[in-house]
This record gives sequence, C-alpha cells and structure tokens, in this order.
Amino acid sequence: MTPIDPTPDPIKDIITRFLEGAASEQEVAILWGWLEESQANRQYFDEVNNAFQVSVTLSRFNQQKVDTAWNTLAQRIDPEKKGRTFSLSSIPRFSPLKIAASVFLVAVSCFIIMQLISKNGITGRNVTLVRNAEGNNTRILLPDGSLVWLNTNSTLEYPPSFGNSSRIVTLKGEAFFDVKKAGTPFIVQTERLQVFVMGTKFNVQAYKNDPDLKTTLEEGKIELRVKGEDQFYLMKPGDQITLNTAVHKVTLKKVNPANFTAWKEDELVFDNTELGEIAAKLENRYKVKISVDSVLAHRERLTMTIEHESLDEVLDMIRISSHLKVRTEDNKIILYE
Repeated sequence: MTPIDPTPDPIKDIITRFLEGAASEQEVAILWGWLEESQANRQYFDEVNNAFQVSVTLSRFNQQKVDTAWNTLAQRIDPEKKGRTFSLSSIPRFSPLKIAASVFLVAVSCFIIMQLISKNGITGRNVTLVRNAEGNNTRILLPDGSLVWLNTNSTLEYPPSFGNSSRIVTLKGEAFFDVKKAGTPFIVQTERLQVFVMGTKFNVQAYKNDPDLKTTLEEGKIELRVKGEDQFYLMKPGDQITLNTAVHKVTLKKVNPANFTAWKEDELVFDNTELGEIAAKLENRYKVKISVDSVLAHRERLTMTIEHESLDEVLDMIRISSHLKVRTEDNKIILYE
C-alpha cells in the first residue's frame, strides 16, 4: 500500500512558490512555522528542495540525455511501464517520479549529493552539499530558517544537526546570507576565513582561484577571523573586509553593499571597479577566459551595470566606456590598450 502523504496541499503550494522565488513574506513565515513543528516536516522540505535544485540543474543538460535517463529510471521503478516514454516537460515538477529521478541522478551527476565526510567534528555522518555549477543563482532555506543565495560555481554544505546544537556552514565560492536570529551563533567557514553571526545580512566571496576574499556587511554586525590569527575584526553595515591571500594583507573600507549583492537579482554592478575584478566576475558569469595585463588590471577602473546583456554587448560597453580594445585568441578574450 502506498503511504499517505501527510503534507497539506497549501504547504506544498507555498513550498513550490518559495523555491521559485515567488513566495510572499507571510507565506515564508507560514512555511517557517510549519518546519518548526517537526523533524519530519523539515525532512520533507529537504527532499523536495534537493529534487527541485537538481531539476533546475538538469534542465541545462542535453534534453535527449535527460529524457533517456528518466525513462531508464521509470522502468526500474515500474517494470510494467517498459516501453512507455517520459520527457522532462511532461512530468509535473514535484511528482514522485520526478523526485525519485532527481534523487537517482543526483548520485550520478554529483550536483547535489549526500556524502560521508570527516570535518568540523562531524565524523561518518551525512552532510548536505548544495552545488550551483552554472546558470542562475540558487536560493536555499536552511533548517533554522536562514536564507542563502548561492552564486555560480559555488558550494555550500551543512550537517544534519544544523540548527540544533550548532549552526555551521562551509562555503566555497560566493553566497549572500540572510541569517535568522537565534540563541546559537551562525558561523560561515571558508578555506581562509570564519564569519561569526547572530542575525544579519552579508555577502562572502571566497572563490578558490581568486586571491582577494571579500566579506561585505549589509545589515547587523558580524565578527570576522582570518584562520591562523587570533584577531577578530568587528564589522558594521557598509564595511567590506578584503583578505589578499597572496600577500596575506587585510584591508577594511566602506562600500555600498548593494553593489556587491546585486548578483542575487542577476545583476553585476561595478562602481569605479578595477578591471581585474570586473574580468573575474565576467569569467564566472559567462564561462569564458579573460586575459588582462596585471598592470592594466589594477590601473583601469570602470563603472557600469550588467543585467541581461550578452557577452558581446558587455565587451562593447567596455570598449565604449574606455580606451581598451578586445580580441579573441585561442578561445581566450584579451583586453588590451
């Protein structure tokens, strides 16, 4: 006998709207209250959330390959349906088949996986790992009610015990955090930084190949510690701390936080920004390699906002707003004088 799903339909509707980014503040509050009611509710949300994220990721794959994978899984689930074909577009977003297919393909594609690790005192236990490999940013609702926007080429992981005795997440890449206030401190760990929070909004940029690690505070207060040092840096709204890993130098400056969090809305805002930083952001967004002379990268500064422009349109904007020229060589874009 198939078990009865106890989740109310209105809650399912709210979950759907939340994952699509269309839920109102009142609906988010209702969802949070429902999640606090039981572990079973939180587990149900995690399963649907994982399935949704995989579905979004898989939709960027070759459609024929995706449909073939679903058909193979459908026959495994129900051999009597052998010979019947399915396609991604014909399956309701949260149908049992689609969720099962997503869970199966998660293990194959490794975009969102459950794996065993030994880290941060968590040994031999499952850890939720969310990876945003490419495309639009991904929004995550953590078990404590905190929201995270995960940028392209970024991963976030947290243990099943998150929200109970501790609130620790590990970030690789870039994410914006809207942390829910609670009695337990919220800690963001990167390879070189630790950010300690009680309840606030901030952005952390910590890509592996970028020597500049940036933490930008939008609201509230946070404490930042560079791993290997005893000193804590207390940050206030508008503060940005940059750790240059090449020379191990920490700098603090005042910025407009909106310029560094606009990527959540699929925007890139540059305000008198060094060309080297602009090139790195464009590489991440458009999946290209951009070469800039090191002197030019620090000397040239540009101001512009990118929304839905193509790469060619952005390069035209750079040509028009500066004396720079652009050429392509060996699948690499070169900016030069």
